[in-house]
Amino acid sequence: MSEENLHGQEAAGHGEHDELHLPPNSFVPISIALSLCMTFVGFVDQVRSALGPLIWGIGLVWLIGSCVVWYLAARHEYSELPESLEGH
Repeated sequence: MSEENLHGQEAAGHGEHDELHLPPNSFVPISIALSLCMTFVGFVDQVRSALGPLIWGIGLVWLIGSCVVWYLAARHEYSELPESLEGH
């Protein structure tokens, strides 16, 4: 490709694809990380004897809830994407 064509394409963009798509901000990855930490704390020997099952159960329920929220948010975001163009 010549240099003129390359600069011309950059200036014109790629039609509808010139805007960069980024997912919205989300607290869910942080929530999943914290719930995993809480779940693993339930397995520590010193905690397991006293409150281990309770902490483990709360962490597991929190983890499952966070994964469901993340799945629903991703599904909603996917449904809002424009239809793909023919030939792409």
